[in-house]
Amino acid sequence: MTICLIGKNLTTLVLSKILINKGINVDLYYLDNNISKNLTNTISRTIGLSNDSIEFLESQKILFKKKCWGIKRINLYKDESFKSFLNFDSKKNSFFIASYNNFYKSLEVSIKKNKLIKFKRERSQKSLFKILKKNYEIIILGDTNNYLFKKYFSKQIRKNYKSTAFTTIIDHDKVENNIAEQYFTKFGPLAFLPISNTKTSVVFSVFEKDLIKNNSKILELIRHYNRIYKIKKINALKQFPINLSLSRNYFHKNILSFGDALHRIHPLAGQGFNMTLRDSKILTQLIKKNLDLGLSLDTVLEKFEAKRKNPNLVFAMGVDFLYEFFKFNNRYNMKSIDYIFKFMNKNLFIKNKIENFADKGLIF
Repeated sequence: MTICLIGKNLTTLVLSKILINKGINVDLYYLDNNISKNLTNTISRTIGLSNDSIEFLESQKILFKKKCWGIKRINLYKDESFKSFLNFDSKKNSFFIASYNNFYKSLEVSIKKNKLIKFKRERSQKSLFKILKKNYEIIILGDTNNYLFKKYFSKQIRKNYKSTAFTTIIDHDKVENNIAEQYFTKFGPLAFLPISNTKTSVVFSVFEKDLIKNNSKILELIRHYNRIYKIKKINALKQFPINLSLSRNYFHKNILSFGDALHRIHPLAGQGFNMTLRDSKILTQLIKKNLDLGLSLDTVLEKFEAKRKNPNLVFAMGVDFLYEFFKFNNRYNMKSIDYIFKFMNKNLFIKNKIENFADKGLIF
């Protein structure tokens, strides 16, 4: 049994590793013209991993906690108040931050040593259509930059946030660095995400049109909202547009849309990759179950869509609601909302529900 994956990115590498761990052969096809460029663009990108996600990755021997930076407290702030209106505190690490590039490179090295996977480089988009003629029971698209995605999965629920995410790494004096902070500013959400005692990742999702064109002002605002670190250096800013997209159809015949090709959400909650990991867990369980029973994989994609479409939709809309809510609240400065947050911050039941939602997503 061999399963085909298209696209060489963190999503397809993780999925490949899970499949080969289960003794399943993988053919991974990719176009060679964007790999180095993509890694350059993600040099300052970090990935937030819930405790449930990191435990799953550890169980698959993909990524271990000791390779990530643990977060024990998350503080949320309204613009300019510099007083946390909601916080999540844990005696143990409840959230983890990993470097995208370090994760990608170490996983790639590990996978290449395994005889169950074959990397197949293609030089043109059109050559990908030849894959359809091969005898794969399942073809998984983990990349939107190809003809197959555009041909079979162009029907999407889309939303253009008209925003740009700016990412960077700040170098600073050594501190005990295990508190993540998120500011809901009038320009957009700004997050400080520790990655060591001397380095912190910054993600600034900007919707203010004039600010998007002004890198020096963005750096000035990062310094303004920073209250913890004595900054030595702010590294180069990287940027990417922010959009919401959800596939209306998860599969076409034996082709499955997956990862960013399946869903993209606003980065404010740091939940995009966690959604993909939850999908990976369910998909590989369904594949393994059919193989163990000696069944074909004909029904796997339909079952996967039935299990994951509604939870993914509700979760994505929940993140979108949070973004729009705080944007609206900052615009009109609704003081009455403060009482609601004060109640929520003291109510352990509500906070536990929010933490569970962020940790494990939705299970229907």
